[in-house]
Formats: sequence, structure tokens, C-alpha cells
Amino acid sequence: MRPFNAADSDSPRRVTSGSGASGRRGRRLGVEIKPGSVKQARAEAGLSLGQVARGDISRTAIYFVETGKAKPSIETLKLIAERTGKPIDYFLSEARTSAHALSEAVADVQRSLATRDFTGAVTAGESILEKKPDPETAATISQLVSTALLNLAQPVKGRRYAAAARIHFERIGDMLMVAECLGNEASAAFLMQDPAALAIAEEALSTVRALNPPPKTTEARLLATLGHVHVANQNWQAAINTYEEAIEVGDAVRDLHRLAIVYNNISIAYKHLGQFNRAAQFSQQSLTIHETLNDQINLARAENNLALLLIRMGDLVGSRAHLDRALKRLDEAGVELGKSNVLLSLSELLFAEGKLTEAAELARQGRGLATRYSETTTIAESHLWLGKIAAAQGQDEAADDEFAAAISTLAGTGFQEPLRHIHMVYAEILEQRGDLANANRHLKRALAASGSSGFAAVSSRSATA
Repeated sequence: MRPFNAADSDSPRRVTSGSGASGRRGRRLGVEIKPGSVKQARAEAGLSLGQVARGDISRTAIYFVETGKAKPSIETLKLIAERTGKPIDYFLSEARTSAHALSEAVADVQRSLATRDFTGAVTAGESILEKKPDPETAATISQLVSTALLNLAQPVKGRRYAAAARIHFERIGDMLMVAECLGNEASAAFLMQDPAALAIAEEALSTVRALNPPPKTTEARLLATLGHVHVANQNWQAAINTYEEAIEVGDAVRDLHRLAIVYNNISIAYKHLGQFNRAAQFSQQSLTIHETLNDQINLARAENNLALLLIRMGDLVGSRAHLDRALKRLDEAGVELGKSNVLLSLSELLFAEGKLTEAAELARQGRGLATRYSETTTIAESHLWLGKIAAAQGQDEAADDEFAAAISTLAGTGFQEPLRHIHMVYAEILEQRGDLANANRHLKRALAASGSSGFAAVSSRSATA
């Protein structure tokens, strides 16, 4: 019922460079330079006008540049810089120097993203934003920082940056970047277990498909994001179909990180469709890629998914090894968002082993973490497991209290599928207890809930983004 999500938004934004090339031949625009800088550089180098020119350009041209009667082309300025031994920035006006430095700073953020140094990208990006750059640069940096934050499992802050960037790009009509921002907002939304994730992901995809032609890399990335939301919603076949479309478009195949996440989520879908062999195949492929990339956070999520699959297949020993590694990886990475999912997986394993007291303790720990991060459906599932454990211990009143808390947690939230699951499990427990009237009542509520396609999370505990 509950997603264990990672962001999948590695989409470094192009750096805008002003008006760009027009494709027209003609006179090149001159570069704005600091008055007197060329004459001073020549004097300090002990050169004459002719020694600077050296036949490549006329002495008169150098003289005109020195006296401010003409602006040098960038090629001429580079020649002057080389012959006088000065850096280009020595000659540039303060405004031009600032723009050049800003462009380099944006490129640094993009390089950090490309090398998966997400912390470095956030630090560099926020440093630029503190200097109040122009709106276009601020929006570009905000989108990049949003991408980095999502990969660091910080969706609240990441969503805020993406929304701020989207507002600017909507204002100037850059619909490609609007789609990119919406994709990040969708990723943040389902990391936060927000039912709005599906609508946002669909809007992002429709926005990019309205472009003529739609950029394939962006379309594939947004298809993958929509697939992640379908997994979280427990719409398993739709998830598989969407992922296959993303792979067919091609971007996911070229990006190993994204492909590993897609494989992991396809595994989750096949597991819930009861096709365990197919699920195990995709799960192992995901693990192998993540290990190759040394992606510790997503390795933890893949380990958790495979562990749940092994529990379903009865391999409790193998499941334990994967869960222990998943927990260790998250602890070493200092990531707490989603850690509650691994704790609940361990609780499920202990329940299967008949270790009910230990299972209850881990479920309570998971509930505590989920509460800290407002993971609504995870909180509900922790109550579900505490209810199942209490029922197995013969503590009927405690079981009733836990299921009531689980149902109350989801009441009015729009999370229909996890609510349906809770009613179904509780109905089975009540039937085993011999309380057929209440069992039928919860069964009817489960059937009523199944009529709506809300955001699901409990059974998709290891879904990644």
C-alpha cells in the first residue's frame, strides 16, 4: 500500500545563452570592455600597437579599441589577451564578467548533477540563488536544485523549488521546462504520498506531448515518472504498460540509473500480479545495475523490494539478508525518508517467523518514523501490522483499536486503495474470530472503496521513483 520512493528526475536543464545564433551571416557584435583596459595591458606588457597586431589585425583597429571608438570581437579580444598575457576577464566590463561567472556557476551545478554529486549541486545552486540572479537563471537553478533534492530524498524542499521554477517558465512560455518542472513536482508529490501525484504526472506528460515534436528524452522520463505513480497507486498493469512505453521511447535505456529504477518497479508490479519468476528477474537486474553504479540509496530500495518478494516465495533467510543490507545502506547514507518501509518489511518478516513481540516493536518504530515525515499511508500500514500482530496474540481489543486507527488515518484523504486493503484484512480477521456481521460490514466497505482509484501505498512498499 505504501511507496518506498526515490526521485527519478536527473534532467539537467540547458543553460540559456541569450538570444542565440540566428543563422544569419554578417558583422559580429563587439564585446563590451572596461575603458582603458587594452591600453593599460599593452603598456604593462611593453608592447607597441604593431606588436599587439602582428599582421593579424591592423594597428588602427587596436588603436580604435584602445580609445573606445570600436568594440573588439571576442576573437580579437582573445588575441589581445594572449599577446598581453592577461586573462579575458581583465578586459570585460563588470556586467559582462558577472554574466560569465554566472554561466560558469550554472555549469558547475549541472556538472555536479551529471556526476551525481547531489549535495554539491544543492550547495552550489543555493549559493547562486542567494546572489539574486536574473529571473531566467534563478528558474534554471531552481529546477536543477529541485532535481538534486529529490535524489537526496528531500521532496518538500524539492517540490518548492520546482514550483517556483515552473511559475517563471509558464510566464515566458517555455513549455518544455514547464513539463520538466511538473515532472519534478509529480516525483515530489508521490514521495510525500500526496494523491495529487497522478494528476500532476499526467499534466506533465500531456504538456511535453503538446510540443511539436515532443523531445523524446523528456517524454520517456515523464513516462517513467507516471509509471512510478501507477505503482504507488497499485495499478500494476498500467505501470508495466507505461514503463514499456518509456523504454520503447528510448531514454530509460540510455540512462542506467533510471533503467534500474524502472526494472525495480516492474518487478513490484509483477510480484503483485503473482508472476514471481518475472518479478525476481527484473528485481535482480535492478540490483545488478545499482551495484554497478554504487547507488546506495536506490540499492537499499531494490534490496527491500527483493526481500518482500522472497517473503512471498517463502525464503525468509534470504529476505533477512537483503533487509539487513537495506537498513545498513540507508543508515550509512543518512536517509530517513522511506526507512519506515524497511522497518515494516522487517516486521512482516518477523511476523512470518512467528516472532510477534519483535515484529510489534519494529512496527512501532516504523510508525514513529512515518509520523515524523507525515507518511500518511505508511502510518496506516503500521497500525495494520500492529493490528494483525495483536490478533495473532489473541488480543482482540488491541487489534480492534489498531484497525480503527488505521482506518481513521486514511479517512477523508482520498487514499482509497490502501483503505480498501485495510478493510479486507480486517474483514478476514473478524471472520476468523467468528464476528461475521462486522466482517461483512468491512467487506462491503472494501468493495465500496475499490470503486475509486486513489493513490495506493501499503502493498507497494518498495516502489521507487
